[in-house]
Amino acid sequence: MSTIKLSSFTNEAASRTKGAVLKHLIEEALKSGEEISVDFDGIKRFASPFFNNSFASLGLVYGFDLLEKIELLNITDTGKSTYKTSVDNAKLIYENPEFSSEIDKIINNAPKKVE
Repeated sequence: MSTIKLSSFTNEAASRTKGAVLKHLIEEALKSGEEISVDFDGIKRFASPFFNNSFASLGLVYGFDLLEKIELLNITDTGKSTYKTSVDNAKLIYENPEFSSEIDKIINNAPKKVE
């Protein structure tokens, strides 16, 4: 089994860049053909950009069945909830591409912060 410890490269699961690092590490582990686990031990902060750029991105590229084969270790309930929301949103867009343009409209038409 190939275990990726998040604490080896980050102290939080929040940023896009750390999510991209995890995605790369999972892709490398996929080449071995071994089962993969991701260990969240010590990680207390979670945000969707991390999961969007790691697991959701992997699901969009390799199929969402792959994600079911990756074991999540020592992840808090908050982490599980954030993970699930990101993956569910990616599945929704994958299965209904028309939602992607609607989401873009909402984001692009959102009021900008005025200083």
